[in-house]
This record gives sequence, C-alpha cells and structure tokens, in this order.
Amino acid sequence: MYWGLIVVVVLAGLWLHNRYSSESQDFPPLETDPNDPLVLEAVELAKATLDEFLALFLRYPNDAFVKLGFESDGGVVEHLGAHVEAIKGNEVSVFLVTPPITHEGKMAHNYVCQLQDIEDWQITDSDGNIYGGFIQRAMFTIAEREGIALPPELKAMQNKYVDV
Repeated sequence: MYWGLIVVVVLAGLWLHNRYSSESQDFPPLETDPNDPLVLEAVELAKATLDEFLALFLRYPNDAFVKLGFESDGGVVEHLGAHVEAIKGNEVSVFLVTPPITHEGKMAHNYVCQLQDIEDWQITDSDGNIYGGFIQRAMFTIAEREGIALPPELKAMQNKYVDV
C-alpha cells in the first residue's frame, strides 16, 4: 500500500510538471525583427489599450494572456508569455508559460509584474472571440507580407480576433 501511494504521488508530480512547465505553443513563433514597424505599432496599441484589457479581464478572467518585458539578472530584456491569474491595482499576478532563458537565478512560474511591464495582452470571451493579441495580429500580417502561408489552425484563429 505504501508503494502504491508513492507511485500515485510520483505520477501526479510528473503530470503537474509537464502541465505547468511545458510551453503551450502549438506552432513555433514566426521569426520577426523586433524593430519591424508593425511589431512596434502593435506594442504601442497594446499599451494604449490597457484600460480595455482591465475591463475585459473583469468580464472574462479565465482566459487572459499577456506578453511582458522582463529584465533577467544578466540585464537582458526578454519577452515572456504568461496567463493572468489576478490583478490588484497595478500588480498583475501571472503564471509564466515561457520562463526566461538568460536568467541565472531561480525563478518560480508564479510571478508578479506591473501593468506597465505588459507589452501585449489577449483575452478570449465565452464565444471564442479574441480581443487584443496585437503582436499576433502583426505577425499574421508580416507572414502574409513575407509570403508565408499560415497553417489552417492559425488561419482559423486569425478570424476570431475582434477589435476592442
């Protein structure tokens, strides 16, 4: 009986590790120049619409995702993806989906950032409409500009984005 409990605990631990430490990307990111005017414009638009993000988060708190700027202990700014868990004032509690690569120190997946750290945001409503996602939309346009065909799943996702 003791060994059975150990096996259950180990299996549960492995499942939790895979569930919360694996990236949730189905498709690799499109390589883009971070200084591409479309990307820079997308970041500006995301920052300019943080009030809309906050209002939508109150209505649809279960499916909110952000990209945030994070400076590693080595001084490198990384762009991390995270699920939003709570917002209190200017503090945003997130679960990091893409942990930093250049950070040497230990860092938990649970992280608190500031609203001004958000570079992009995306919220999906109960009907599957996607608000925000300005960098993703820019990447769709860049792919089209570069003659890169989107996989059918991304093409279908592209049609779900709605304006704020």
